[in-house]
Amino acid sequence: MAFHDDLLEQAQHLANREVGNPLQASLRRAISAAYYALFHLLIAESVSQWGIANQRPQLARVFEHTKMNSASTRVLNTNLFPFTGQDPAIVGHLKTVAATFCQLYDHRQTADYDTATHWSRNEVLELIDAVKEAFKSMEAIRAEGIANDYLLSLFVKERQQK
Repeated sequence: MAFHDDLLEQAQHLANREVGNPLQASLRRAISAAYYALFHLLIAESVSQWGIANQRPQLARVFEHTKMNSASTRVLNTNLFPFTGQDPAIVGHLKTVAATFCQLYDHRQTADYDTATHWSRNEVLELIDAVKEAFKSMEAIRAEGIANDYLLSLFVKERQQK
């Protein structure tokens, strides 16, 4: 099993770890694991395109959380990316991946740093389910041009349009 699959499985395990009233520590770590599952899936998909296999781990180190969140946010902006002429189903899958990344990016920040926020098991399981859907969406569009453009945008500097 790939690392991102292991992280998603770990998130599910942590969310269901305690019977009854779950520990906030378990729920918070579940959110973090779910976020990192998607983070590493996107990196794996991106670097799998690189032709020199032994350089892929090195290339994977260039990915930055903030840059990936910014790229995902841009994809959701219909003014920047109207996706004219694209298959709406493919665009829908791409937007699912991008929106889920943005959502989990924010929730992971809250889970890791905002101890005043209380999480319920149901909230966390819904986030994990969203990541599972993003995994399915990425699988569905893996070979599509707009998906590969998105993956490239996750680590290439954005250029200003003239």
